[in-house]
Amino acid sequence: MNAKVAIILVNWNGKSDTLECLESLRLSMAATQSAISPSVIVVDNGSRDDSVAAIRREFPHVTVLETGENLGFTGGNNVGIRHALDEEFDFLFLLNNDTIVQAGALDKLVEAAQNAPQFGLLTPVMPYFDTPQEIWFGGSRLDLKRATAFHDNRAVPAPDQEVQEIPWASGCAMLLPSGVMRQLGGFDDRFFLIWEDVDLSLRVRAMGLKIGLVPAARILHKVSRSFGGRSSWGRYYHVRNNLLLARTHCGRDYPRAARRVLMSSLRDALSTLKNRHREPRNPLLVTYHAWKDHFTARYGRCSSLRLLP
Repeated sequence: MNAKVAIILVNWNGKSDTLECLESLRLSMAATQSAISPSVIVVDNGSRDDSVAAIRREFPHVTVLETGENLGFTGGNNVGIRHALDEEFDFLFLLNNDTIVQAGALDKLVEAAQNAPQFGLLTPVMPYFDTPQEIWFGGSRLDLKRATAFHDNRAVPAPDQEVQEIPWASGCAMLLPSGVMRQLGGFDDRFFLIWEDVDLSLRVRAMGLKIGLVPAARILHKVSRSFGGRSSWGRYYHVRNNLLLARTHCGRDYPRAARRVLMSSLRDALSTLKNRHREPRNPLLVTYHAWKDHFTARYGRCSSLRLLP
């Protein structure tokens, strides 16, 4: 099972999480005496804390790439992907920095990829970090007629089961053969963050390959801390990029899917106001800007919310 694997993490002011993730990777590989040859790449997205210095001090073998600005989840990963594709790696493993890798997880993913080349993208089962008996991601559902995608944890496979085909994989942890990633060209930077994993999964499937869930591989997820609870930014990217996904992948069903996104996002914004949930900005205005930026094809990093009080 010898394989050269580039492990890519994106860090943005997440020193503590990133250091814990890197330590879990070290312990995971040591625990299994893995035959994998890993190289870890951390892309720092213009952090304002002392992440870079701490990573270089605690993990001097890790390659740190500094972007100098926040390129988002897509842009940060793409910097690492381009760097890795210039080297002779067999696989690329994209990993959120707010994860804890369990012993043997990467070995199980690589083994599955080598034994089943019909899978162009593989992902582990991901329990919650705080309550590992509960599953955060153990499967998925997708309805392209309505542009909906959900985690599906109704029947999470046991660790001894075979690889399960699923419609899309979470961007929290993705293993891809380098040849597949080279053809994909990385993430679509129009997304910046949110929905980019569904888009990448659909592009893998368009190549005639499958998406696989590896039950034997387990990685704990702390769940997103980037937005710190309810977030205007999260609302904006979720709505705008859901519309972008619909436009990109729904074909003739795009008008129907777009209407569904528009109505559901409006209902959610009104519900937030009615129930007096706190958000930094008016959710109706945020939703309006998400709609407007989609229909005027303004993608990538959002600038319009900075204009709101």
